[in-house]
Amino acid sequence: MYKIKFKNLILASNKKRISSNYETIFFFYGMGCSSDDFSFLIKKLDKRYQLLIPELPGHNKDKFNSKFSLINYANSIVLLILKNNLCNLFFFSHSVGGIIPILIAKQIKQKKKIKKFFNYEGNLTEYDTDTITKKTLSYNMKEFDKKFNKLTEICKQSNQIAIRLWSDSLKKTSSKAFYDLSKDTVMLSKKNILLEFFRIFFKRKLYMFGSNSFLNFSESVFGSERLILKNTGHFAFYDDNTKFLSIFLKLIYNCK
Repeated sequence: MYKIKFKNLILASNKKRISSNYETIFFFYGMGCSSDDFSFLIKKLDKRYQLLIPELPGHNKDKFNSKFSLINYANSIVLLILKNNLCNLFFFSHSVGGIIPILIAKQIKQKKKIKKFFNYEGNLTEYDTDTITKKTLSYNMKEFDKKFNKLTEICKQSNQIAIRLWSDSLKKTSSKAFYDLSKDTVMLSKKNILLEFFRIFFKRKLYMFGSNSFLNFSESVFGSERLILKNTGHFAFYDDNTKFLSIFLKLIYNCK
């Protein structure tokens, strides 16, 4: 795994340098995770692909800039794409990371640059903010700092392996980053604007969800095909990274 710096971004990659000679996969993970959680993807990916995993600010022990916003973060990725003339882009996102490809696409506005968007339980509606982000904002920042430490400890003691593994990355996450990211997520998720853009703009897309997540949506809601990941929930890559790797590679390699 290589670490690449571009302006205020840190990206994990299977390549030493960013190049337009490869098909590029951007992997946007969810809140509280880190690029380290996906090193198994980097090790196995075919050399003709360039995998870029931008680190969320304040995650994986990265310093958190108080001026952070998801929109500014997405704009930095747009600059990276344009400066390096990257085309044939795959977007693979998870949870809150599902917002980022939409913010990027609104800036690029060139559908030919984007090959396909794989959205694994990515945040698209206000409903998606009910589990964690809205609850986070029910506290002020000082209160949440204590709650965040408690959340990490509770997750560490969970009887679910996925939640215990998530706690390892939570320990490397700034509580302020978690809080501010929640604030942006709730703001951007209002009025189903993200969902409408996802439905209309991305012609080639796939919505993925775990069978244990109990997300009983019809295909018509997202305007895309659905893929159900069996015997897992929101953290399939923690539950069984070998199985997740197989699904990931199959989706990428079979996309013509």
